[in-house]
Amino acid sequence: MKKIALSVAALALLAAGSASAASVSGIVQDYNARTGVISFQDGKTVTLPNSVPLPANLASGTSVSVLLNSDNNQPRAVLTR
Repeated sequence: MKKIALSVAALALLAAGSASAASVSGIVQDYNARTGVISFQDGKTVTLPNSVPLPANLASGTSVSVLLNSDNNQPRAVLTR
């Protein structure tokens, strides 16, 4: 019985964590490697810390999603589509 309760609690924490994860998505207008800023065609911008790895195909016209940490909304990953 304890195993079932523990599994349910772990599943609830996992679901809550994934539900609160945010992202910024769009088509890249420009990427400034010097400042780490991605500018999207819709006017949004995201500044990437040096610790975030970049996809090799990040360029103007690329469709991307920038995943943000749920606790501080800082970028943690850049995914291309």
